[in-house]
Amino acid sequence: RRVRGAQNTIITKVLSMARDPNYLHRMTTLFAINVLAEVCPPDVITKFMVPVISNLANDPVPNVRFNVAKTMAKITPALDAHTIETHVKPCLNRLYTDDDNDVKYFSGEALVLCN
Repeated sequence: RRVRGAQNTIITKVLSMARDPNYLHRMTTLFAINVLAEVCPPDVITKFMVPVISNLANDPVPNVRFNVAKTMAKITPALDAHTIETHVKPCLNRLYTDDDNDVKYFSGEALVLCN
């Protein structure tokens, strides 16, 4: 019941920040997801958070992209195998081919956790 209330307020507000023009707000979205994922049930993470994280993988700012990889690594233990195979791994594989070395590094680290 508490998660429903949080989902309608906190989670919605946090996820909406993913579209903010300021990259620091987009990074804050990822940092907040890391914390929220610790208390949210897997279905909420899969349905609401994974799509937002995946979209941020296309961010023009490398710091946002490598934090996508770090966030994926953090939430992977809460996800089912299907979500990992269909959403997490494809996202991380894309990031692994990034031009930025930090993005490559953190996506490689996250991919190891997925296997």
